[in-house]
Amino acid sequence: MYPLFESIRVEGGQAHLLHYHQARIERSYRQLFQKKCPWKLITMLPELPTTGLHKLRFLYNKRAFSFEIAPYEARKIESLKCVEINTYNYDLKFTDRSGIDQAFALRGDCDDVLMTKNGFLTDTSYCNILLFDGTDWVTPEKPLFEGVQREYLLDQKMVRVDSIHRRDLHLFIEFQLINALNPFEKNCFCFVNGIK
Repeated sequence: MYPLFESIRVEGGQAHLLHYHQARIERSYRQLFQKKCPWKLITMLPELPTTGLHKLRFLYNKRAFSFEIAPYEARKIESLKCVEINTYNYDLKFTDRSGIDQAFALRGDCDDVLMTKNGFLTDTSYCNILLFDGTDWVTPEKPLFEGVQREYLLDQKMVRVDSIHRRDLHLFIEFQLINALNPFEKNCFCFVNGIK
């Protein structure tokens, strides 16, 4: 019913990175439906919880939308299995994640997958990845999906992009997973030797 969605971090009654979500909704709507997006999140938000951390989902199609909100607790991801996804694309935030789910099913005893295309790193099943080389935090140049947290960090010049091949993982020390619900935290990382 709703082919597209956004997941928005709500904390202390505030919806985070709202203008980044709005910009992506407008791009996605125009790309999929060939029309200008009729919605402005800032004027449509439901009443937001004032305490705790919540996930607000905005689901939409060409003519209708729905909001869902639920408490959110981040999963601890310490190990990743590299899985080649070849030509699979996920350039819009589709509710159909069947290709990603198929990759995730191959994680074995790891917490998640790190998907690659022709050996080059893209994303995990729910997050963009940052890797630390001892000086800089780096994110893959061509992710499967360009998340709003990634875009924000690039705009703030807190991370840089680079083409990262699986064979180059030894050049990095730590990794961190980010998405709209999981912002960048300088002291929250895992060691790259957790990537198989």
